Amino acid sequence: MTTGPNQVQLTVTRKSDDSTVVLVVNEKITVGELKTEIRSRLPPKFDQGCRLIFNGKVLRSKRKLKHYGLTNNQAPPNILGNSNIVMDDSKNWKSDSSSSSSEQSD
Repeated sequence: MTTGPNQVQLTVTRKSDDSTVVLVVNEKITVGELKTEIRSRLPPKFDQGCRLIFNGKVLRSKRKLKHYGLTNNQAPPNILGNSNIVMDDSKNWKSDSSSSSSEQSD
């Protein structure tokens, strides 16, 4: 898998069964857009079970990937899993985890 100038390779692991999918996406998309792509390729156990976690932080749907440092220059593009994201589908989260009061500080 090769990445272009604004592309980032992401390895997403579904928490419920450790299934993984590797995606190449534009670093300028939002986390919400990424969730839509992930749901189509790696459906969560619960309908609302798609909370994404990177480096111990829950990713907010309205933020761009670049905000979290998920860019094409953070690691060599041909290293598989240079950006590991956990999809926490262990329970039915509220409609959007970005509304959680525990995520107020960035």
